[in-house]
Amino acid sequence: MFIIEKLIRKAKEGEREAITAIIEKYKNYVFKKAHNYNVPGYEYEDLIQHGFLSIIKAIHMYKLGSNSYNGYFINSININFAALLKGEIRHFREIPDENILNKDESYEFTIEDEMIAYEQVKELYEALDKLEPEEREILERRYIKEESFSEIACDMNLGYDRTTYLRNRGLKKIREIIR
Repeated sequence: MFIIEKLIRKAKEGEREAITAIIEKYKNYVFKKAHNYNVPGYEYEDLIQHGFLSIIKAIHMYKLGSNSYNGYFINSININFAALLKGEIRHFREIPDENILNKDESYEFTIEDEMIAYEQVKELYEALDKLEPEEREILERRYIKEESFSEIACDMNLGYDRTTYLRNRGLKKIREIIR
């Protein structure tokens, strides 16, 4: 069994560290997807939390042993953001697609699930606030706005190497702060 499958099994059993590790694996994808959507009544942080809750629900609905976890989680995130945008979700904790989820199983979000997602978002923003302005701008432009390093370097009047260095330094600081 793959390592991630073991991690999913632990997460299904309620181990908080395992849930957090899976969210960590897909959080950059959630940030990117959240940036692509403009849903009335939802701020960026709400969309990120929606993505994290999608991951938590996908953990509990995933069929162990199918070895398709990566596609399953990414599909779940995509479908949930699209459904949210279309107005098919009346509450941000529901997942409507019967093709991706096994409807024989049900999972109700607990307060702990919501707190885990909220804490992850809060922790990320606290870490971002501790970065140098240049580092934060580079990270936001690269990962949120999806600009190339060449564009960023040109606009900020920096060399390409300096831009990638500041990005790496910013990411390293975030990792250290979050750990």
